[in-house]
Amino acid sequence: GGTTGSCKCTCPSGFFGPSCDSDAAISLSGSNMGKCTVSGACFTSLDYGDDERCTFTVNEDGLLDVISFSTEARFDKLTVKGVEYSGSTGPQGVTVSAGDQITWTSDFSDNETGVAICVVDPCVGGSSRSDDSSGHNFDCVNGGG
Repeated sequence: GGTTGSCKCTCPSGFFGPSCDSDAAISLSGSNMGKCTVSGACFTSLDYGDDERCTFTVNEDGLLDVISFSTEARFDKLTVKGVEYSGSTGPQGVTVSAGDQITWTSDFSDNETGVAICVVDPCVGGSSRSDDSSGHNFDCVNGGG
């Protein structure tokens, strides 16, 4: 998953990451993972607890598709590309690249229902073309987008 010159490199099925050396679309790490989980290309922390600290490392390029997002505003935060999201506004449609890290932190009280987000192919599901000006352009083929 990367671009070299004018060629778009893709990993064989079942492999992810800039060097195609990961077998997971998203990797999970952290000091207090609590309810943080990864399943396929989706990551969640639903019905989360206090003082959670986890990092979701994206191993493929795509767009974030928010399935559910409800956190204690300003205190329980999901950080994507340096931007903090909390309350009821998640990172819908944000472009992510292989290697990007998404962090989740909750404080010591007042928890909400949590977050559930998937990394999706930008060219399916009615998504439009996306260019976040970082050089990671998505060109849809076969009529997608």
